[in-house]
Amino acid sequence: MKTEFNFTKSSVDSVAPAGVGQRTTWHDSEQPGLVLRVTSTGAKSYYVYARAKGGGPERVRIGDASKITPTQARAKAKEILSKLATGESFSGARKSLRAQATLNDLLTEYFSRAPMKPRSLAEYMALHARYLKDDLGKLKLSAVTPAALARLHSDITMGRVKGFKGGATTANRMLSMVKAAFNWALNAGVMTGANPAGRIQKNKEASRQRYVEPHELAKFFGALAAAPDTARAFFMLAVLTGARRSNVCAMRWRDVDMGAALWTVNGEQTKNGDTLKVPLVPEAVEVLKERLAASDGSEYVLPGSGKSGHYREPKRAWATIKKKADMPDLNIHDLRRTMGSWLVRTGASTAINMKALGHKSMQAASVYQRIADTDPVREAVGRAASAMLVGAGLKPTADIALVGKAA
Repeated sequence: MKTEFNFTKSSVDSVAPAGVGQRTTWHDSEQPGLVLRVTSTGAKSYYVYARAKGGGPERVRIGDASKITPTQARAKAKEILSKLATGESFSGARKSLRAQATLNDLLTEYFSRAPMKPRSLAEYMALHARYLKDDLGKLKLSAVTPAALARLHSDITMGRVKGFKGGATTANRMLSMVKAAFNWALNAGVMTGANPAGRIQKNKEASRQRYVEPHELAKFFGALAAAPDTARAFFMLAVLTGARRSNVCAMRWRDVDMGAALWTVNGEQTKNGDTLKVPLVPEAVEVLKERLAASDGSEYVLPGSGKSGHYREPKRAWATIKKKADMPDLNIHDLRRTMGSWLVRTGASTAINMKALGHKSMQAASVYQRIADTDPVREAVGRAASAMLVGAGLKPTADIALVGKAA
């Protein structure tokens, strides 16, 4: 039986469970050393099989295949193989961690080995430095009790940690981080026992409701009109598509079909791992045409000078826009919420709203997965965008021009 194939989300998802009491191992044809192990229950995990320089063979677990994309697994495999090639032993690191047994050691190991997005890693490292490193982090793992974590959670919630504002959400993020680190250690065989953060009650968090309201549209778009060209294009695309800011920043010309007025966001770039088809309203197409006319040959719609090659979120321009619009409490993610709110205001169903914004939940999946094309979404987004622009005084009527839809 062939045990090698190109790992993609669809090909990995299609791998059948192993036989009862067995486990199958599949090799990636693109990245040597990267393997997929499948149990009889259908659980799938990525591993690296390789030999450390000057040592024996090692099997290093990367993580659950349902939570990690093949691209992320390959990137992590390259890191692990690079370390093995220099003689670093992961089995040795696990033994060392068991001996040292402090929370700081566990978190350091977790940050370096567990796959996560750069933004999440940066947030976790900041939480570690602020609330754990100089206090609870120095305790041996056996001394990190639920009571100790609950006290810290309470102190952060009430703002009792000197030098830091804290709050309910920050306390919950700290707890989630510690819980994830212990779960990783338990799964990787670094430690045994119960997760001390497993049963601690989190704070109830009030969901943020802020969006650009009808009476604010004119002043918001007025302030936006005065922004620098690239920043203005970024914010216009963000509000007219409802896409996540990271996706707008990294939008590539090859993923944009101007004729069909459609933008495809690859599943490896989306939060839930599913490919997202984003219909482009006429005003968004006009923004893209302006960008194309001024294009310098970059693969990105919004090129940047940094390492990524694409634009990074414009914090300075955003601060200026908020000040001019007199909307100090508005944040960039509220633009995504603005499209969602206007979808509801203009009559879109929950299923259409979720599909338009790329949200996913078990309860709604059976509904919106039956929506086979983008036309209902396009109509809903078109209505919402038109309503916003009419409210801002930028359009005379709310008639919808369905660019890309066959007559």
